[in-house]
This record gives sequence, structure tokens and C-alpha cells, in this order.
Amino acid sequence: MEFRTNLSYKINTCMIHRIFVVVFLSMLIFSCKNKETIELFLQNENVQLVQPRIIASNTVIDSFVTIKTDRNIDGAEVFYSVDGSDPTKKSLKFNKELRISEPCELKFKAFHNTYKASEVAVVKLYKKGYSASAIEWHTNSNKKYKGVGNITLINGQKATLEYSNSQWVGFDTIAKATVDFDKNIELKSIDIGYLNDPASWIFPPSEIEVIVNNKEKLSFQLEPLAEVTDRAMMDFSIPINQMVNTISISVKNVQQIPFWHDGNGNKAWLFMDEWIFN
Repeated sequence: MEFRTNLSYKINTCMIHRIFVVVFLSMLIFSCKNKETIELFLQNENVQLVQPRIIASNTVIDSFVTIKTDRNIDGAEVFYSVDGSDPTKKSLKFNKELRISEPCELKFKAFHNTYKASEVAVVKLYKKGYSASAIEWHTNSNKKYKGVGNITLINGQKATLEYSNSQWVGFDTIAKATVDFDKNIELKSIDIGYLNDPASWIFPPSEIEVIVNNKEKLSFQLEPLAEVTDRAMMDFSIPINQMVNTISISVKNVQQIPFWHDGNGNKAWLFMDEWIFN
């Protein structure tokens, strides 16, 4: 009887130990899985969606242009604004396609329940202006970046962010040209489109000068960059507000890259894609 009692005691003790081990391991596994789930959630919360990829049929409006976008990832939603504000989930929701007939600046942002919202993607649309009848160049673009020829800057086509795009004309010196029109036009302004990509040594113009009808000279100094910024397509608007038959345009590149840049002391590139005559 004593032997059975001892044996029973040993068996019960062994069973208790096994149960304890099983419970402990189960709790440990559950804890690890729960921790992994929490860590995965936290990691996803720190993962940011990439900017929506905006696809525009053109950024110079003749009658209208169409805008499409990619959502980056399943479950993501894209919202946009046309008033200059950054989009939120309360902004206009992008569905399939936009048809835009008036010049504006559109901003797009992607949102997801799990991931961090994307940075804002910006698309600026321009109204097609007067068509020039001729352009005469007085300086030459770099032979590597000639665009699609002499008429690139007056062909009604904007480029993309990639400086290798065929609609960019690249200069390593001042750009000078004279533009003629078939008849006198009431010119309100000129938009000079350029690329800002300091990481590629491409800087905004330093100075722009126009001579209207071979008489009136207008000069404009542009604010120099103070630091490396993200690449962006930009433009500088020049007020004219008079009747015009011919106009000469000079756009000067930065002659010395600033001290804070790796290329300091060298000339900067100047890339332009379109001159729009409003």
C-alpha cells in the first residue's frame, strides 16, 4: 500500500510538472506571438506609403487633360485638393480619372489604415498660351540635352521630373533666344518652366531678362538656393501686360555653385522645358 502511495505521488508530481511545462510554454509562445503582432503593427505604422504616381495626358491644357494615378498598394485611398492645401481624408477622393479644363495646382496624398500616409505629390497644369511663329537661338544648348530640337521650348509640351526626358533643354551657359509672333498679341505674362534638381547640379536660373519689341528691357533676379532641396518642376512668371510682336529672352544659369554643395565653385546646369505666352 505504501509502495502504491509513493508511486502514485511520483506519478502525480510528474504530471504536475508536465502540465506546468506545457502551460509555461503555451504562455511563452502566446506572449511571443502577441509581441510579434504588436511589433509588426508598430513596424507597419512606421512604414510610409510612397507618393501616388500621377499620370497626366499633358500638363499644358488645350481643351482638357486627363489625370490618373496609381494607389501604390491594395487598400490605399488617394485624396486630392485644388485649393493649394495639403490633402486629408476629408479632401476630395480620387476615384478613376479627372478631366481638367482650367489651369490649377493639384495635390495628391495616399492614405491606408495600416501604413503611414504618403508625402504629397504635386501636379501643376498650365493653360496653353499663344503659339509662336518662330524662335531664333543666339546661344546653343549642350549637345547632350537638345530636347527635340530648336522648337522644344515653344512646342506646348512639358517634361517630367527626369532630366533625361526629351522635353528638357539643358544649358551650361546663358540661354538666349528671340521669339516672334505672326501678329501683335496682347501678352499678359510669360511662364519660364525650369527644373530644380541640385543633387544633379541642376539649379534654378539666377537671372532672367526680356526685351519687348526690341525696346523695353525687364530684368528679374531669382532667389538663390540656400540648401539642397528635393527635385521639382518649377516656373517663373514674368509680367508683360502689353501688345507684343517680338520678344527676346535671356535666362542665365548659376555661374558658381554655392559653398554648401559638393560641386561648389563650378557652373550649374540650367534645364528648361517650356516657355508659355499667356
